[in-house]
Amino acid sequence: MSEQKQSFMQQLDLWTEDNILRPLFGTDPNQNDWQGVEEQVKKAIRTKVLESYHNGKAAGAGVKSQPQGFRPRRQFSK
Repeated sequence: MSEQKQSFMQQLDLWTEDNILRPLFGTDPNQNDWQGVEEQVKKAIRTKVLESYHNGKAAGAGVKSQPQGFRPRRQFSK
């Protein structure tokens, strides 16, 4: 049997559990390992956001800020 392809959101949920929730729940804030886990989680988030940014750039995903032929209205002083 072949595995069913997971949606992006399902993949993101699994990534979140593996890289954020499990490391945080596995630590005790009263112990010395909290700061290391915090840095690990921050780095994982930054890496994921950067990966997403690069994927968006590669896909050409970009919305034009103004429609073609747009001309702003002229401002008149009173």
